[in-house]
Amino acid sequence: MGRNKKLRIRLDSLRQRITDHQIKIVLERQRTNPNVSLIRHWAVEIKAWEHTVEQLERRLKKGKRHD
Repeated sequence: MGRNKKLRIRLDSLRQRITDHQIKIVLERQRTNPNVSLIRHWAVEIKAWEHTVEQLERRLKKGKRHD
């Protein structure tokens, strides 16, 4: 498997995890007594994953030849 394909697979996985955590946050906030520390934890993970996604996207673009 090529380098770009591995990066795309990793990007797809991270994006799915971000979406899953966003759904968890919405569901937790709808509860009568939401766990704020759990929401904060998920938000921190999302932020870290979004940063990683940005870095991986830059790597993908860097590999392409722009004449």
